[in-house]
Amino acid sequence: MSNQKKPGPTDNRGTSSRKGEVSGKGTASGRGAASSGGKDPRKGAVPNKSGSSNKGAVPNKSGSSNKNSAQTKMPAPSKAIPSNKESVRTRETAKRTVSREHLGHLQTVRRKRAISSALFMVIVVLLLAVVTASAIFYVKDYVAAKPKFAFVTQGSVEHSVSAEVLIIRREAVVSSNTSGSLVTLSTEGSRVSKTQRLAMVIPEGMEDTVIELSGIQSQIVEIERDLVSRGKGMGAVAVYNETAAEIIPLIDMIRVDSFYGDLSNLTSYSASLQVLMDKRDSRLQSIDFDDERLSTLRTNKIRLEQELAAESAIISAIEPGIVSFKLDGLEKELTPETLMTIASLECDKYIKNAQRIIFGDLDIVKDQPVLRICQNELQYFACVIPGMGVSDFPKDSVHTIRVPSEGIVINDCLVIRSSEAIDGVFVVFESQNQIERLLDRRTAEVEIVRSVTEGLRVPRTALIKPDYELGYAKILINSSGYARSLSVKILDYDREYAIISPIQGFNDPNTSTIVITNPNTLSEDEKVE
Repeated sequence: MSNQKKPGPTDNRGTSSRKGEVSGKGTASGRGAASSGGKDPRKGAVPNKSGSSNKGAVPNKSGSSNKNSAQTKMPAPSKAIPSNKESVRTRETAKRTVSREHLGHLQTVRRKRAISSALFMVIVVLLLAVVTASAIFYVKDYVAAKPKFAFVTQGSVEHSVSAEVLIIRREAVVSSNTSGSLVTLSTEGSRVSKTQRLAMVIPEGMEDTVIELSGIQSQIVEIERDLVSRGKGMGAVAVYNETAAEIIPLIDMIRVDSFYGDLSNLTSYSASLQVLMDKRDSRLQSIDFDDERLSTLRTNKIRLEQELAAESAIISAIEPGIVSFKLDGLEKELTPETLMTIASLECDKYIKNAQRIIFGDLDIVKDQPVLRICQNELQYFACVIPGMGVSDFPKDSVHTIRVPSEGIVINDCLVIRSSEAIDGVFVVFESQNQIERLLDRRTAEVEIVRSVTEGLRVPRTALIKPDYELGYAKILINSSGYARSLSVKILDYDREYAIISPIQGFNDPNTSTIVITNPNTLSEDEKVE
């Protein structure tokens, strides 16, 4: 038949094959395949049971391949297909290999990051340390104590002790022969002459006249102050300035006591201020302000005083001196003669029992004291100074007494009596100064200056390693721009200052010497800037 294909050639073993077919026993190769010992030389061929292989063919049970499957083109695998167990093991091995490599990479990255962070922190800490050190050195240099300088000056060093004194004056007491209300005609603490009218004792029934007189006096004071503020009245400004100079120390002490919460001296301050104001107003009455209102008020004041005087008892001065309308009942008991015989224990008893500030009373009882006149010559201070002896306050020695509550200094206080006491020395001082300022005081807290040494004075902080027993020290001076050490003698000292003198044979220090008051800021021979 013309449409049938001719059989192909046969091999030497009598086995025939067709293109694309595989026999059951023999080995046949397709087109382009070479036969060699029953094996397929192509990579990836799968052998059958008879040892023959074909391209992409799957053998059947009889060892022959299906024609349809033989004709289907299959891609040739590059490697042999492993079994299931082998593929699982391969994947697990690959995973373990990948995991170890990944973990190693992560550890390396972490290590690098840790090292980088540590280096960064070290750099930051070093920078902070440098900045802090620079700031410390700057602040230390900025706030470091700088050398302070002062000239050696002429001055004094004082040694004082505190005590409470009993104040005694030679006083004359004036009584009233009638009862009534007191109207003063002179100012508290003013100096008066003999027979001068000092006060009136107004009987009952004239209260309206007294009130009217008091109102006129207030108006006069207000107008005088207004005229002074406008620059009128020759001499009035001088009166105000003198009074202000006496008031300012009291104001300063009130501020200090208020700062420390001490109100115990306010009554004393008030009394002193009132006395000073009354003295000022009394002095202003003698000044002609050339004001019609003031002239009219002064005329009415004189008229009312005359009306009251016609119906009242007039009290006049029995001797010259300083008048005071404040009494405490000890005026006749405590006299200068008493101080020369009184014992120290009695003096302490008076100090403890006496009222420190003496007050007055405007209600007068018949035959009772109304005022006192103090001689303006002398006043006396008696006290027991603990821890001291007669050698510290010998008789006829002169001392200075300060009264801090009044802001006054009483100079030239003469010791007229000095005797041993149980716990110190009993001393009586005599003075002619500041009698008016202490007129309303029976006792006072004072500071008594025991000794004074004068000479070249420097702050005690300027002394270098002072030996107070031997009386030697060194000071650091500014000599041509350099710190030089200089030995000096210590003559005396207190809490703040020291009195020094040059070593014998030397002229330095003197009043032109510049001393360094804080020598710990410099060393010797160091340049002074």
